Amino acid sequence: VYPHRWGALLTVLAYVGAAATEPMIPKLIGYAFGEGFAKDAFPLWMIPVVLIGLYLMRGIFGFAGQYLFNWTVTRSVMDFRAALVNALLRLDAQVYTRMQPGTAVSKVVNDPQQILQLVGDVGMSVLRDGLPAIAMLAYLFYLNWQLTLLSLVVTPLMALIMKKVNQRMRLMASKSYDSQLLLVNKVDDLARAWRVVRQFGAEAHERDRFADAAHEVRRNNLKTATAAALAQPLSQLVAAVGLSFIICVTLWQARAEGTGVQAFAEFVTALLLLTSRLRHLSDLAAPLTRASVIAKGCFELMDAPKEADSGTLELPIHAHGDLAMEDVRLTYPGASQPALAGLSLAFPAGKTTALVGASGAGKSSIIHLLLGLGRPDAGRILLDGNDIEALTRLSLRRQFAVVSQDIVLFDDSVANNIAYAQPRDEARLEAALRAAHLWDFARALPEGLETNVGANGSKLSGGQRQRLAIARALYKDAPIWIFDEATSALDTESERAVQQALAAWSGRKTLIVIAHRLSTIRDADAIHV
Repeated sequence: VYPHRWGALLTVLAYVGAAATEPMIPKLIGYAFGEGFAKDAFPLWMIPVVLIGLYLMRGIFGFAGQYLFNWTVTRSVMDFRAALVNALLRLDAQVYTRMQPGTAVSKVVNDPQQILQLVGDVGMSVLRDGLPAIAMLAYLFYLNWQLTLLSLVVTPLMALIMKKVNQRMRLMASKSYDSQLLLVNKVDDLARAWRVVRQFGAEAHERDRFADAAHEVRRNNLKTATAAALAQPLSQLVAAVGLSFIICVTLWQARAEGTGVQAFAEFVTALLLLTSRLRHLSDLAAPLTRASVIAKGCFELMDAPKEADSGTLELPIHAHGDLAMEDVRLTYPGASQPALAGLSLAFPAGKTTALVGASGAGKSSIIHLLLGLGRPDAGRILLDGNDIEALTRLSLRRQFAVVSQDIVLFDDSVANNIAYAQPRDEARLEAALRAAHLWDFARALPEGLETNVGANGSKLSGGQRQRLAIARALYKDAPIWIFDEATSALDTESERAVQQALAAWSGRKTLIVIAHRLSTIRDADAIHV
């Protein structure tokens, strides 16, 4: 909110203007009762005109305040979303392995919107009801400070009730939030694994799983709503007892001291208006509790461990590409055996090095470390003689172009997927598409290179997705290329075409190839098993 403090200040000033009209209403009513029945009283039109004028002023100030409030809150939520995305992009790799995709979507997209709505409701009520309540309380002290102090004796009891109810609501709101995240993840699973669900004929099974999760959400929401509903009648009952007592005392004082109707009408009207405002404020406990629980989940994302980037050395955009691993050791948390135990490997610049081995042999761990996605427990990795820990993460990763067996594409056009995060060059696009044996296919699409490929390339076949990923790597033109089973989904003709394109770069790029098929690695300069 601080960057938009002027908007917040103007919002408060607008509502202060609206609140200033509040005490004028009981004053006007009291004046009407005290003077309006006399024969030579004020003109009859005066009271309606003044009353309409007061409400017109309140309306103008209220509209200005609401517009400024919404402007400030929406800008603040937009900044909050940007901060969450920034935190998401910098998370440590281990956090990603534990996080469900649906959780990230909910915390970045859905949760800030819920916070906007809840905080908006709370903030508007605080300004719309809180400021007039303060003004009315000050006016009551002005009218009769002794009775006003006496009316506040019920405040500790109301505070105790709200404290107990809020504790219950916070517990249930936290459970409700967790169960909703679980429900989001269930739906995310259904959307991503729909083919598997249909292949196994598991529609009924998934409906039951979803129904169980949805029932848990409903149960927790109902408990939260019950706690919130209990707070309102309890607080209103206490307020009614206090109000009744004060009215009786006011009448007794008026009779004993001979106070006129005007003073009584002013005080009771002001007290009733204050009670109405306080009742509205008491309804804020539920949304405020829910907003705090949701905000806690967002701040947990922002406070999660971030990727370390302590390096300061910047390499040229195109390094020479000579890689070496020296006595590298790596054990994953909770694992009984090391993934890499004293591994030393060389990846000479301009040469093709193949890594072959059974699943779980550590090939992916090698790539993980080379890209700086994790740190070895011991040993070091060198790029052109520089320890990669001394390099900035950006400087290190721009030296690599990677095609993994788990293809990831963006919900964007063919061209934007290939030229991802780089300036677009039509000649380079065509060259990359031709080398990936995808040019004819791309040109035949309804919108050519501007055709959207769908979420993670859902509109493409497995082979087309893989060739598009290869084209993206070729377009990057990095000095080091990593191909992790990069042609496993290609037919023989397409694989041969891609291999010929890669062979044309032989001697100019450092190639690291992970494969199981002999045809993929037979031309490698070195093979490590």
